[in-house]
Amino acid sequence: MKKRWISGAISIALATGGYFYLQTPAEDTSATQPTLTVEQGHIEKTAIAVGKIVPAHSVQIKSQLEGIVEEIYHQTSEQVEAGTALFKIRPNPTPQKLTQAVTDVMTSQARLDSAQQKYDNLAGLVKNNVIPKNYGDFIGARTEVRQAEADLRQKKQNLDLIQSGESTVGKAKLSSTIYAPITGTVLNVLVEVGEPIISTESNQAATVMMSMANMDNIIFKGSVSEHDAAQLSPGMAANLTLAPYPEVSVEAHLNKVAVQSEKLNAVNGQATNGNFDNGFQIEIDKILFPESLRVRSGFSATAKITLKSVTDVPTIPERALQFDGESPSVLIPDESEAGFRVQPVKLGLSDGINVEVIEGLTEGEAILDASMMGAPNA
Repeated sequence: MKKRWISGAISIALATGGYFYLQTPAEDTSATQPTLTVEQGHIEKTAIAVGKIVPAHSVQIKSQLEGIVEEIYHQTSEQVEAGTALFKIRPNPTPQKLTQAVTDVMTSQARLDSAQQKYDNLAGLVKNNVIPKNYGDFIGARTEVRQAEADLRQKKQNLDLIQSGESTVGKAKLSSTIYAPITGTVLNVLVEVGEPIISTESNQAATVMMSMANMDNIIFKGSVSEHDAAQLSPGMAANLTLAPYPEVSVEAHLNKVAVQSEKLNAVNGQATNGNFDNGFQIEIDKILFPESLRVRSGFSATAKITLKSVTDVPTIPERALQFDGESPSVLIPDESEAGFRVQPVKLGLSDGINVEVIEGLTEGEAILDASMMGAPNA
């Protein structure tokens, strides 16, 4: 009896469920179609440059005198004023060079002694009225003495520089001490005490001892593609993002755009690896760094340069667009059998995600998200 009662209850439940299923109206598919709304927004077309933060003006410190680093007066990150001593160089001449300098002095001294003797002899004849003062040999002897004195002085100055690194030429004092040419910050020190260096007078590349820069004037140097370079001009607004501070956007302005690519891939008319990455160098200045930001030379950075922008215009996502050849359109939901109608639109500026609608739609109007419903040409 109990089993019959349970079986009857199950039959009634199934019958009731089937009845309500058959009586439920079919779901309106148009109500479930994904829609988007035309919104008022801001569209900005930008060019992207990748580069580094560097000082606008930096210098490399080199020595005009070969020798050994004897003293280093300033280290990395220190602030120095123009004219401040940076290095002391101890001359380290080769034995041959030192011997030659000493020999030159002795030779010049002998030449002067000979010229002086000749002049003294002729001067005695002039004094005794044997020859006149305008006698040619007398005038020539006096000139030879002056030339020999100048030559000996120059040879002694050269010997002094070789031996001690110090000498005086007229009112100028020559020194083996290297002084700061600008006021700025020491970026790096590339030599150690006791290290030999090559001078700027050598046939070899001179030793770079230090780099200095004025860190109060920082710029961005980077490169852009040739497509973006064609649209850039000085004065355009830019925003910088530094690698150590990805959450901070810094305002700046484009200053320079290279006339020629610095990454030409064709050498002697032959392409390299088939690449055509013709990067154009740019400079961005007038960077408004926040006071709380600690900036160091060499920070990697990305610059976003504004090419064009529009504000408070109707915008839609690009994914909602349909294209019939070159003609764009959108789908607007309606009560038709298909559930939508095709609406041609005229487009304006695009940032690759959203696009400006010039004609065909109004703010607040609903359109179908074609990318979500698998519509043709989506």
